[in-house]
Amino acid sequence: MRLRVALFFALSVQAVTLCAQAADPTPPEPAGIWTGPLQGAVPATITGGKVVDAAEVETLVAQEQAILIDVAPWPHKPANAADTWTAPPHRSLPGAVWLPDVGNGDIPPALEAWYRARLKALTRNNPAKPTIVFCHPNCWASWNAAKRAIGYGYGRVYWYPDGVEGWQDSGRSTVVIETQKRPG
Repeated sequence: MRLRVALFFALSVQAVTLCAQAADPTPPEPAGIWTGPLQGAVPATITGGKVVDAAEVETLVAQEQAILIDVAPWPHKPANAADTWTAPPHRSLPGAVWLPDVGNGDIPPALEAWYRARLKALTRNNPAKPTIVFCHPNCWASWNAAKRAIGYGYGRVYWYPDGVEGWQDSGRSTVVIETQKRPG
């Protein structure tokens, strides 16, 4: 009888643990750059960097002139669009620099070199300059781009996972920005 009770208890604990894990949509950090689909649940942490909210972004920009880097992907022309199709205006945080596609899982060497060069120029070659990376909620692009910056030796990388929509939802305004000229 004791064995049955112990077995029942052990199986109950395991079932509760599995249900709790299934209910938690926050995935763990991958060992390296995420190469799966860009849209989906993202980790709650970023090793080597710090996760920030809208108020912290605002403070970092105001007090430390943090660099804001928007890494939202470049919009692709729809298959049924006219030849004269133009990308829609890109809204972002005031003062942000848009470096599209540097948060993709795999990026070509030329794009990676461009990202490194832009980071170096934007921080004035100061790896301790606070740098905030963002795009949209539930998008791995900002996590990947922040992870790359950490890997390049930048010591004060902040990841703002709520992105542009989180900024707007917090009652803050956005502006239309243009992309930085990039390779390809």
